[in-house]
Amino acid sequence: MPASPEELNEAPGPDPSGPWRLPRTACPRRRADVIARLLDGETVVLDRPAGVIHHLNHTASYIWARCDGQSTLAAIAHQLAQDFAVEPAVAARDVRVLVQQLQTLQLLESGDRNG
Repeated sequence: MPASPEELNEAPGPDPSGPWRLPRTACPRRRADVIARLLDGETVVLDRPAGVIHHLNHTASYIWARCDGQSTLAAIAHQLAQDFAVEPAVAARDVRVLVQQLQTLQLLESGDRNG
């Protein structure tokens, strides 16, 4: 049986004391001023203010689509584990790492809402 979102809170990953650490209750939200298009299961994101185009693979596109400001990191990881048939710990790590990368690229709103 797949792990619940609460069980994903115990997933191993990089050093939890690192600055990348996000609360699993964080609800990441895509920036409203970027343009994203899904093409053949992959997403192209145009950050016009920065003058940059980003290409997201299938898994990153899946996570990006769920960065709606409503879904928690734990819930996104739970869905990913179920839909891609991967271990919950792997899904949790992948979601955390990708969301951190999206934050570093400044593609997410800066004030993530906590659920």
